[in-house]
This record gives sequence, structure tokens and C-alpha cells, in this order.
Amino acid sequence: MKSDIIIVSIGQGDPDLLNLKTIHTLRESNRLLLRTGRHPISGWLESNGIVYQTLDCFYENADDFDKLNSMIADHIFQEASKGQVVYAVPDSLMDSTVKTLFRNKPDHIHINVIPGVSAFDLHLSASLQYLGNSFVQAVSAYDLLSSFSYDPGNSLLITELDNVILAGQIKIALSNLLEDEHIVYLLREDSDPLPLPLYMLDRQQHFNHFSALLVPDSDYMHREKYVLRDLAEITDLLRSPEGCPWDQQQTHQSLRSFLIEEAWECVAAIDDDDYLHLGEELGDLLFQIIFHASIGNDFDEFTLNDVISSICAKMIRRHPHVFSDADLHDTESISAAWEQIKRSETGHHVLSQNLDDVSVSLPALKYTAKILKKACHNSAASESSFEIISAIRELLDRFSSDSVPEDLTGLCGNLLVLCCFLCFHSNIDSEVILHQAADRLKCRLRNAESLVMKDGKSFERLTFSELCVYLKHVEGEIE
Repeated sequence: MKSDIIIVSIGQGDPDLLNLKTIHTLRESNRLLLRTGRHPISGWLESNGIVYQTLDCFYENADDFDKLNSMIADHIFQEASKGQVVYAVPDSLMDSTVKTLFRNKPDHIHINVIPGVSAFDLHLSASLQYLGNSFVQAVSAYDLLSSFSYDPGNSLLITELDNVILAGQIKIALSNLLEDEHIVYLLREDSDPLPLPLYMLDRQQHFNHFSALLVPDSDYMHREKYVLRDLAEITDLLRSPEGCPWDQQQTHQSLRSFLIEEAWECVAAIDDDDYLHLGEELGDLLFQIIFHASIGNDFDEFTLNDVISSICAKMIRRHPHVFSDADLHDTESISAAWEQIKRSETGHHVLSQNLDDVSVSLPALKYTAKILKKACHNSAASESSFEIISAIRELLDRFSSDSVPEDLTGLCGNLLVLCCFLCFHSNIDSEVILHQAADRLKCRLRNAESLVMKDGKSFERLTFSELCVYLKHVEGEIE
């Protein structure tokens, strides 16, 4: 099949490193596009009578890198519609415009890449002595800024570091995970790697298309900023024979209370609008998740990747309006679709099966609300608040006698359920409002205590009636 676009790698400008097929393609090309005329290979092309056009004009008209890549790709597609085009870049593997060409390629356009000298190989050969035992990740500076996820536990080679503004942006991106004094190596043509602290990167001069940056790996013991993998490795170390005896002894069951406690501490930070503290508490909760994943891995139950894969797949399935063409535009239709998809996943389509999905480990109010939602999410709307309140009054009438009812426990439980039903019908979170009411009670008790002490009484010896008098005095009434 004839190719409409042929991409060749021309390296850093040494014609002796061009392979025979690349040289033949360049010589035979009738329409050669060079990404930039500043490439040293341009002199060799001219001396060999090879005519070419450059794409330097696009650099002046683009507002950002994504727009630049798209403009160049669109131009190459237009040229290819007139006949075969050869597009020469320093490194086809790393070049961001090449990636855009493949990403935006129309179906009728055929692209062929001729393997050639790689900038990655050239940079790597110049910096092998600075690498540790880690993997080496390679990425263009443009891709690093747009979508690349950097792991400081691996060495990183950043290519196409072609101007000082871009170098400054790369410095800022890396400083999110590395210290300012972290030593990096600036790689430039015809010179040895230049070691310098990260904060000095954009204070250098003479950047061009062949400039690259080597960022050696950083062990988490020598960092103050971390990624998810670091936490997983730290947790595994704690549970290893060389780790902590306490962590080694933990099980899913022994950590149960810690998981609940950390979740509630996150809730407390939210209730206090203390979002800086929330970040810390979410870290504690995340550690519990990683801890359980480490235990699960040890017993071949599940891994951290299983946990992440499960929730990613679930979110994709349950958001068809985002990840497919489902026509859902309002929260009601989205919620209904969520429940329908959830039922199809579990295979539960009748009430008795759906009730089995409610975890008995939930707090009592949340447990009740979940049951009501499963049973009444359609019918509850047809009930009026008056009917529910009437049922509550009817139940309260059974408390009206002077004697304590024999089934007091059951009556109190049923009363709480009816109150939960009223909250559910009114779209009120019973857990939240009870907590708020308890907070108000706590404040009233504190205010009432000073009055009790002023009257020379002991708070602990007050009768319920006396306590109510004091509470009414400080707040007006008990809500």
C-alpha cells in the first residue's frame, strides 16, 4: 500500500548516523517537509541538492504546544492530499507532532514510519554513568506538560527541551515532586552532560531542538514529596520480615476499627470546613486502603491494581453519558441509570435481593436509610409528610399511659424508623441532622452547667425535669 506520509528520523544532525533507507528516502523525495530549518541536517540536504520546506512559520502563530502540533499536522495532511509527503523529524518515537499525526489521521491517509536514529539512544549513551538501577522513562517536554504522569522512582529523560520558557515550565512541573536542589543533567549537542540543581534549569542558555534533560531517579528515603507507588512500597516494607512487628501481625479484621475511625475523621474535617486538615485525614484513610491491599496480596485475595481496576471499570460502566453515547442530562435520569446498571451488575431485580446488598456494618441510621431507599425509592414520593407524621403520632399514643410499655425497646426502635422514613421522604440525611442536634445539645449542656453551678446544685444529681428547665432557660426549648 502506498503511503501518503512517510516519516523519517534524522537524529541530531550527524549525517553519518543516518541509515541507508533514510538517505534513499530523502534523496528520492519530491516533497520533503523539515520540521525546522534550524536542524543541522539542513546543510547536508542543501549540499546534496535535496530540496525541502520548513515548518518554522507555525511556531510564530501558535498560542500553545497543542495548537502548534495540530496546526503542523493539519498542514501535513493538506500537503499529503496533493501527493506523497516525506516529513523529517529529529526522532519519530518522541516527536509530539508525529503523535498528533497518528491521533488525528483521517481514515483515507496512510502513514509509514522508517526506523532511524533515535534521540533517546543518543542522549542515553551520553548519560549512562548518571543512571542508577531504575527504569528510564522517556517523554518529550511537550507531552510531559500535557498528560504524562511522572514517577520519581524511575529516571526520566525529557527530550525536545528547545527553549528557555519551556525549560521553566518543566522545572515547575518537576518541582511538584522533586526538591529544588535535586541534581539534574542538561544534555546538549557536542557537550558533556551539565549537572545542575533543578531550580537553575531555566537560567541556562542555548536551548534548541536537541536539548534534553536527564532526571535521575530519587529514592523515597531521600525525598519529601511522594507518589502512590511510594506509599505502596512503604506499606509492603512495613509488613515484610524486615519491617514492623505490629504491621506484620495485622489482618483485615484487626484493622476494621481503624478504617472506620479514619473515615469518620475525614467526615469531621469536612464538617469543620477544615480542608487543609482534610488532606491529611484522607492520607490516613488512603493508608488503610493500601494496607488492606497489601494484606490481600499476601494471601492471594486481591492486589492494589485489582482495587484500582475494579473502581475504574465501575465508574466507566456507571457513567454511560460520559464514556458512551447515552442521553442523560439531568441528575434524576443519571441516578436512575446508575441504579439500573447496578442491578444489572449484581443480577438483583427483586426487593429481597436488593435488600441483601445493604451492609449490616453501616451505622444504624445510615443502615435504615439504605433499606428505605431500596424499598421505597419510587413509592415514597407518593406518601405525604402528613401521613408519616400521623403514623408517628399513633405510635406516640402508646407511650401516653402512666406505666412504661412492656415492649419499650420495640416501640423506640419503630419510632426511630418512622423518623428516618420522614427524613428520607423529605430528602434529609438523618445521620447528619442527628449529629447536628447532638452538637446543639452539647452546647446547651455547657451553657446550662454554669446556671446549675450558680444555683449551688450538682449537674449529675438533676432530675430529667430539672434538666429540661435549665435547657429551656438557655435555649428556649429542646428541639
